[in-house]
Amino acid sequence: MNCLAQNARLALKTPSYIAAAGARLLTTSLVIAAEKGSNATKPKADRTQSMAFTKKENTTKKVRSGTATSVNMSAANPVYYTNGPKTSLDLLSAETANKARLNTFVQIDDAFLQNTGRGRCPGYLDADFKLFGKPALLYRDLTQTLVDRLAQHSEAVPKRATVLDGLNGCGKSAELLKLASVAATSGHIVIYAMSTLPWVNSSRPYGPGYKSELFVQHELANELLRSVAAVSREALSKVPLGTSVTLGKKTLEAEKTLTDLVDIGMQTPSLAHDVLDQLLAIASKQAIVPVFIALDSVNTLWSNTFYRDQEDVILPANRLRLVRSFLPFFEGEAALAKGWVVGATSYMEGRFMPKSLKAMLNPPPLVPLANPELSYDPKVANPSASLPFDVVKVNRLSSAEAWAMMSFYQKANVVTTPLTEGLVAKKWVYANGNPRQMFAGVTTYF
Repeated sequence: MNCLAQNARLALKTPSYIAAAGARLLTTSLVIAAEKGSNATKPKADRTQSMAFTKKENTTKKVRSGTATSVNMSAANPVYYTNGPKTSLDLLSAETANKARLNTFVQIDDAFLQNTGRGRCPGYLDADFKLFGKPALLYRDLTQTLVDRLAQHSEAVPKRATVLDGLNGCGKSAELLKLASVAATSGHIVIYAMSTLPWVNSSRPYGPGYKSELFVQHELANELLRSVAAVSREALSKVPLGTSVTLGKKTLEAEKTLTDLVDIGMQTPSLAHDVLDQLLAIASKQAIVPVFIALDSVNTLWSNTFYRDQEDVILPANRLRLVRSFLPFFEGEAALAKGWVVGATSYMEGRFMPKSLKAMLNPPPLVPLANPELSYDPKVANPSASLPFDVVKVNRLSSAEAWAMMSFYQKANVVTTPLTEGLVAKKWVYANGNPRQMFAGVTTYF
């Protein structure tokens, strides 16, 4: 081994080896220089821009439709898919909301959707409307019942709020949207939040309040005020403040109206929470104009949030000032002098559905007690009677409503198969009368 190492060292010192090594080094240097010369004209990369966050255009965009994925029909192959006849629907309003519309589809005003949801819709409805080509909803028996109650509560105000509850996809958000649309055209002051999930899911900015245990969300409060002003400006202008209101360095005289109050919250986001609280306080006590308060995903008011405080402790929803503004109306601590407070539950995000609330909304079936003495005890016979609001269950579709839904799907070119009583009955039974499941059943192969 030592002999081999010694021979290698001697070989390195020979002139022929040194000459060959020098030639290889020169050749390598010339190649590197040539490569540098060819790249000299190339522009330098801009290190301030990154392609990692550039969204690529997708011509075959897909939209979610319940449990199935449906392709946008505008990009469908015309050889296999043809556009169906354009359906003409009545615009839902206080005038058109009557029994003559039962089991027919009505259209929601696009301006109302833009003003209340910035073009987006609650729950699954956004994808449905894209597929239909218009915001169309079925006018059900329950819709007429709720519209009648809205008119009644404009005069005889209920003592408690009402919450729409039911299985996922049964149509709670659709009923609340229709009810808010009717209220907006009947002269109500409409305070409508299409979804309260952004209030608690940490998707929006928040911060600790000044000298308060509550946390503020100025951006969300400002957006809600803009929605109220866009939908109910005429109704707001009819209600005077009644007393002077001071907000920061601004003071409004008593003869000013709620329109002037809301405008301050829109122009100054840092005062949005103060303006919203003043709006709710004044609007709830006056009887000049009816008020309609509607919150979708109302179960979030009693849930834990994804926000954390300064000690990195999870915040409950009642530590958010926006939630605290509406919570008294659903817990019986505040009421309207004229109008109605309605909410709708949502089971899409189970993390924001408290187990205790879910158990009270869906109690187990009561079994007759063997002991007759216990049967007279309300705490034993009905342990879930402690809800601070009234509950309206959104039930499954009737057979007539299922037929109306499938007929509209055919007119909108969602269903191309000829309708028969057997086909509609099959879809209705398989979906157990659930509108969302029926829709998924006819769009599975889109």
